[in-house]
Amino acid sequence: MRSKKDIEQEEVSEGAPEWMTTYSDMVTLLLTFFVLLFSMATVDKQKFEQVAVSLRAAFMSNNSEGMYDYKEGTEVYSITESINSGDILEDGDEAFNRGKSSEDGTDLRGKGGQAEKLEEFIERVEKLASDMELDDYVKVIDEKTHLTLRIDSVILFDLGKADIKDSGKEALQKIGELLKELDNGAVIQGHTDNLPINTLLFPTNWELSTKRATNVVLFLIAESGVDPTKLTATGNGEFRPIAPNDTEENRQKNRRIDIVIEK
Repeated sequence: MRSKKDIEQEEVSEGAPEWMTTYSDMVTLLLTFFVLLFSMATVDKQKFEQVAVSLRAAFMSNNSEGMYDYKEGTEVYSITESINSGDILEDGDEAFNRGKSSEDGTDLRGKGGQAEKLEEFIERVEKLASDMELDDYVKVIDEKTHLTLRIDSVILFDLGKADIKDSGKEALQKIGELLKELDNGAVIQGHTDNLPINTLLFPTNWELSTKRATNVVLFLIAESGVDPTKLTATGNGEFRPIAPNDTEENRQKNRRIDIVIEK
């Protein structure tokens, strides 16, 4: 007959030791961790590029046929077409109902209303640019929901700086006076090329573009008397180009101030 001691030793010897269970769990977790790292390190280059192109096209409002929606502004289209009522602005605020009629039944989008003011604004800006010999640097682009007054930064800023040059102040002041008469809301957008910048004042192009837009807003308020409640300053860095940053000429096109005016 087996003794009690022999039975206890037999029970102890059955199965794996307790430390083995802990060790197995640890090895399983390590294996899972390295599998995860491997899956993250393996990227399908073709699929990644397709996703990148799709995102850029979505954020830049481009179609799949072209990466850049560069509008020269040499042709001005009729602004009486397709002005929607009750549009929703990008920031979620409801736009003014531009389709309302006056009490006498006159459509405010017709002559004598908003459309006529916008047409006159375009004509006066183009005449101003022509008189100051700035046709190549100041353009008006008429789009469905807004006007874009595009100013090449070469007349406003030195490269890598945000202070408005004395040579550009007269033109900007006169543009501001026209904008004040229009009395529409406007977003002042700063844009740069993709050349990196890393200075004490401007660690990246985000800071540079934002400061340029802010300085233009402050100038329009102080020197042209534009209502500050009508203006918004935004910086977009190099992330909304209108031309590929592959030549100095194209990079100059991307360095700009866009004054986007609500219709």
